[in-house]
Amino acid sequence: MTERTKCTPVLKYTINNNIIFVVSYCRSAKYIYRYIKEEEERDREMRLQSRGIFISVMIAMSMMLLIVVNASTTSSDESIWNPVTAFLQSAVNNGTFPGCVALVGNKDGVLYSQAVGSFTYGIPTPLNKPVNPPMQLDTLFDMASCSKVTATTTAIAQFYQRGEIDLHSTIESILGDQFGVNGKSDITVLNCLLHNSGFFPDPNPFFNTPEFNCPATQFYNPPMDFSCQAQIFNNIMNQSLMNPIGSTYVYSDLNFMTLMYVVGHYAKNYGYITVEDLAPECYNKGGPGSEQCFYEAYVRRFVFGNLGLKFTNYLQPAYLWDSCAPTENDTSYMHTTIQGVVSDGNAYAMGGVGGHAGVFSNAPEMFTFMSSLMYATEDSDYINSTTVKYFTTEYNHTQSSRAIGWNTNDPTVFDEGWGQACGSLSSTTWMHLGYTGTMLCGDPERQLIVILLTNRVYPNPSNELILNVRKPFATLVQQIYDANF
Repeated sequence: MTERTKCTPVLKYTINNNIIFVVSYCRSAKYIYRYIKEEEERDREMRLQSRGIFISVMIAMSMMLLIVVNASTTSSDESIWNPVTAFLQSAVNNGTFPGCVALVGNKDGVLYSQAVGSFTYGIPTPLNKPVNPPMQLDTLFDMASCSKVTATTTAIAQFYQRGEIDLHSTIESILGDQFGVNGKSDITVLNCLLHNSGFFPDPNPFFNTPEFNCPATQFYNPPMDFSCQAQIFNNIMNQSLMNPIGSTYVYSDLNFMTLMYVVGHYAKNYGYITVEDLAPECYNKGGPGSEQCFYEAYVRRFVFGNLGLKFTNYLQPAYLWDSCAPTENDTSYMHTTIQGVVSDGNAYAMGGVGGHAGVFSNAPEMFTFMSSLMYATEDSDYINSTTVKYFTTEYNHTQSSRAIGWNTNDPTVFDEGWGQACGSLSSTTWMHLGYTGTMLCGDPERQLIVILLTNRVYPNPSNELILNVRKPFATLVQQIYDANF
């Protein structure tokens, strides 16, 4: 047997500054030493149980337990990820979210995947009665604003790569003179992708409000349909601005609602999508806003379909609704627990399809999607490595951490890449967040993909405890990955 040499601890997993265990790696001796420091029994129980984590250690106060594991299995030893699972379980226990699915992978495949918690905190949803299902690896989540990058940005990147769209083209030149009113004539595709178009953050009033007066709002349980398609299109075309074009970064759903019509326009005009490809419930015989239908069909076929994704899409079929993590308990508009349909009120009023929200997916399929970008080849017809680099690199450091469509994890910009939500992953990490509790991180320096999907908005979206979870989760992943791979 190889002589065991003393190693220096390289990773400490702590909660509230109390050492729970110290992991020490000794690659030359091919052994891992795991030390578990015992706290006084009563104090340890109180501290750990309050976070939902309990480690059973029955040894004397003056001793430590040494566990020796053959280091040749380090990269495949699932136990190295136990701190991540424990951390996520503590987040469930303290009410950050009812459940989540996390996945970590690199070019070799999935390194860690875990489902934690359940659909709700105990009360079954109307679709799941009488049971409260546990989260599964393939549970579908409302991706919320991650739709901006998985669907809209990816579609535009494909048109860009084929030479079919100039990012400096004005929206007015694509969608017509109607868009140019109220000082918007100089807004470009790039302005919308960078969120410096000058738009307000959201339409006012929201499309699902009585003030906006979509036909569906007259019902106590309004249907998700396309009856307001023309009205919403005209409203977006007639929006006014809050800032001069290009001057200021303001994150705005209106940017990606607009880009939805741009994608639909090109999908139709270049012949990628014909009327036969459209979702029957969407098309209004070519009336105002029908570009939305061509957008949905293009994304379905060329963004998600070309990757062979079976479940990632807009408009989940009704038979899958009970397999979707519930979002909020809506007492003001839909008057139900939202499950299987988009929770974003504007996207719901739009029929479930928005350039800003509406996509559903699961962790394995998001890994497939992220991998298509992270490990893109130069000759890829989907999106090649040059295009990926262009769209995922911070564009204007003096203005924001934004890349083109994506955000980055840059801590040196005023917004710190959404507060460094991807933790201590590199500053060049391209990423996006979703309001429902979703997060995608792609670290090009480590070639590492980190995915966290939660339903933190259940039952009430005012719960913002996830702000205390994203960053330490990603940091913990980074520490374990760097120490083992």
